Amino acid sequence: MNTSCAPVARPALRWRSLLSGLLLGGFYALPWLRWEGRQALLLDLPGRRFDLFGWTLWPQDLGMLLGLIAVMACSLVLLTTVAGRVWCGHACPQTLWSGLFRWIERGCMRWLPRPSAAAAATQLAWALVALWTGITFVGLFTPIHDLVAGFWPSSWSGWERFWVLFYATATWGNAGFLREQVCIDLCPYARVVPLLCDDDTPHACYDARRAEPRGPRGPGAGSVEQRGRGLLDPTSASDYAFRAAHPALAGPPPRFAEDRLGDCLDCAACVQVCPMQLDVRSAPLPDCIACGTCVDACDAQMRAWRFPPGLVRMASANALQGKPRRWVRPRVLAALACLLVLLGLGVQQL
Repeated sequence: MNTSCAPVARPALRWRSLLSGLLLGGFYALPWLRWEGRQALLLDLPGRRFDLFGWTLWPQDLGMLLGLIAVMACSLVLLTTVAGRVWCGHACPQTLWSGLFRWIERGCMRWLPRPSAAAAATQLAWALVALWTGITFVGLFTPIHDLVAGFWPSSWSGWERFWVLFYATATWGNAGFLREQVCIDLCPYARVVPLLCDDDTPHACYDARRAEPRGPRGPGAGSVEQRGRGLLDPTSASDYAFRAAHPALAGPPPRFAEDRLGDCLDCAACVQVCPMQLDVRSAPLPDCIACGTCVDACDAQMRAWRFPPGLVRMASANALQGKPRRWVRPRVLAALACLLVLLGLGVQQL
């Protein structure tokens, strides 16, 4: 038994790594796909021709392109209302590349014991990934074979050189240094998300009634169900959670006997894995991207101590109160109606 409450291995996180790898691999492979002898996806601005997997759009088809963008936007709104910040947590480029850069950084620190060597190797690896990312992105607008062939000796045009360096620098800065600041301060979608969510939209939440008061304990201590303590009343649970999250305001929390503790081990595993550096136990957090890493980390600890999982879980405000989930909601109906109208107009154009 892990008596120190140190984070344990989290095999449940592997599927997230696999999904991130597939999405990143798909992006890097996208410009290399061929369709009928041409690049499958090529937005040829000088030639005023967009090739989308056998579907060619010309300037007179601008309305069709704008309609496609509108369909994608309505689909994102509908997905956010029903499932929460799935895009932010699993598919957003900022999330994917930040995770990749963290993985590179941890690998360099693990395999290179000297801090200076690890830092230099990290920056070099980041620069190479950022450069290839810039080349890949520009390869969606310029034939990728010509772009790579002209890398050395350089035969790129001034605009190709500018945009490759621009996107490489943006990738290096956003994924390597800014990271959560991009989501908190720069992303416009993050500012709109609260308007798209309601009380039935799931988010990462902490079951304070079962978890509080938190604290480490010795081996053999059962969960609140096993000990028969049961759940706290909502007021006491909120008070304990507030005191633990704001010791400067509420003062140090009181000490409790092990048989009165909740199921939270206060191991901070959920905090350590959070890419946004948030503590899900504090309160509902508007900056949480709902990636679910805190859920997997907490469940791993619960399994290690033979406690029931779900202390941190994805749930809506209504689900926490025991209310049935509503699928027919104003926001869902509005987004679905817009999506159906746009799809109908697109079918008529075809």
